[in-house]
Amino acid sequence: MERDSNVRWDDIAGLDHAKKSVTEMVIWPLLRPDIFHGCRSPGKGLLLFGPPGTGKTMIGKAIAGESKATFFSISASSLTSKWIGEGEKLVRALFGVASCRTPAVIFIDEVDSLLSQRKSEGEHESSRRIKTQFLIEMEGIGSGNEQLLLIGKPGTDRWIVEFDKNVSGATNRPQELDEAARRRFSKRLYIPLPSAGNSFSPHVMLDYASHAEARGWIVRNLLQKDGLFCMSSSDMDEICSMTEGYSGSDMNNLVKEASMYPLREALKAGKDIGKISTEEMRAIGLQDFRAALQEVKPSVSKCELGAYEDWNSQFGSLCL
Repeated sequence: MERDSNVRWDDIAGLDHAKKSVTEMVIWPLLRPDIFHGCRSPGKGLLLFGPPGTGKTMIGKAIAGESKATFFSISASSLTSKWIGEGEKLVRALFGVASCRTPAVIFIDEVDSLLSQRKSEGEHESSRRIKTQFLIEMEGIGSGNEQLLLIGKPGTDRWIVEFDKNVSGATNRPQELDEAARRRFSKRLYIPLPSAGNSFSPHVMLDYASHAEARGWIVRNLLQKDGLFCMSSSDMDEICSMTEGYSGSDMNNLVKEASMYPLREALKAGKDIGKISTEEMRAIGLQDFRAALQEVKPSVSKCELGAYEDWNSQFGSLCL
C-alpha cells in the first residue's frame, strides 16, 4: 500500500490517449463529483494492456499520484493461500481496507493470472472461488455500500463522493481474461510501444513528449537526470530511427548499456576504478548507442504486436 505516489503524468513519455482517458475516468470524478454522477458516473474498472515494458505499471502509479489516492499494488500470488477459503477472505479484506482508505486505486499487475478464463476442467476449485469472489467485489464498487468520502478544497464547499474506489489492471495477455472480468473493466486501453515521431525538437522535455517522440524523450530524460545529455538533434533522430520496435523498458536498458562505454574506455586506458571521477570520463555519444544496440535487442516480436492490435480492434476502448 502506498499513500503518496510520486509518479506524475510528466514522468511518462507520450501515451496522450491513455492519459486523457484515465483523467476523464478517474481524476476528474474525484475533483468534481458534483458533475460526474448519473449518466456521467465513471466506470468501475480500467484495463491497461499491451507489450511488456511499455509503462502500464507507471500509469497505475500516476493515477494514484495525480488523484492523491491510496495505491494498492497486488498480484495473484498475494491473494492465494494453501488453506481452503483463505483466498476469498484476502480478497474481501483487500476491498474492505480500500474502502477505509478512500480514495483508493487497486492496481492488479498481470491481472490475467488472477482473472483468467474459467474452465470446467483443469482448474482448481479454490482458484475458481477466488476469481468469483473478486468479480463479486468488483461488481459492488460504486453501488452505494462503501463509506462516502468527503473532499475539502480551498475556496469551495465540501463534496460528497459516491464513487471512491477504482480497480485498474495491467496485463501482457489480454486474450486470456475471463469474459465476466472483461465486462467489468469498462475501459480497456491499449498501451503500445513508444513511437519515435518525425524529428527531434531541441526544446524542453515536455514539448518533446507532447509530440509523441517518446523513445527520444526517454533517452533525453534519463541522461538529463544524471547531467549526461549533450547530444545533437541529428544524433537523437538517428537513435530514434535505430530503435524502432523498442519498448520503454528496452530503451531504459539501452541507455544503461550506452552509459557504460565511457567508463570502460577510461578503465582500459589505465584509470583506477577506485579513484576515477566522472570528469575523467568522456561524454556519452552516438557511437555508444550504436555499440549498445548490438547488446540490447527489442523484447517484443512483430507477431506479438499483431496479437495485441487484433485484440485492441475487437475489445479496446480506442483503436490506434
